[in-house]
Amino acid sequence: MDKNWLLLLLLLMGLWLLPSEAETVREYTGQKNVYVTEWSKLKHRAELGDPEALFVLGNFYFDPPKGSGFRKNYRKAAEYYFQASLRDYPAAQYNVALMLAQGLGFEQDVVESYAWFYIASINPSPTAKHINNKTAVIVEQLRTEIPSEQLSIAEQKAETYLGIIKSKRFREAKMPLRKS
Repeated sequence: MDKNWLLLLLLLMGLWLLPSEAETVREYTGQKNVYVTEWSKLKHRAELGDPEALFVLGNFYFDPPKGSGFRKNYRKAAEYYFQASLRDYPAAQYNVALMLAQGLGFEQDVVESYAWFYIASINPSPTAKHINNKTAVIVEQLRTEIPSEQLSIAEQKAETYLGIIKSKRFREAKMPLRKS
């Protein structure tokens, strides 16, 4: 019987030293942000409006990495790129312009495309220099191709978007028509 008592005592001491399941759950459900995966961390950052996270998610949907579980979805990519564009992310502004020009994720719209190419061409970010050069050429080419009435509408749209970007009133922006 002494062996049984000793064994029982050791078992109870072992259980006492281990953290209880309730403590473990409490530890993970507190105010701290707990991320199960890098994906959930990225998604959380995007929900908070981080333009880089929005852009990366757009990339995942535009051209999914092999084995990632993502499926190509131009509509979702367009949504994420558009939100990153409003937060003045130059590569996303360029991607929105290209997608509008090609009709990927958005209805094809030369006027909206011009507005976003223009915005990308004047982005003052130091990381936008290579994009500024590409888009400046495209803007000049589109100015000669778009009829003057449509060009003035495009310039008004660009000014509206620039005002939203500057004032950070992202909810006021209306997303261009998306493909059905």
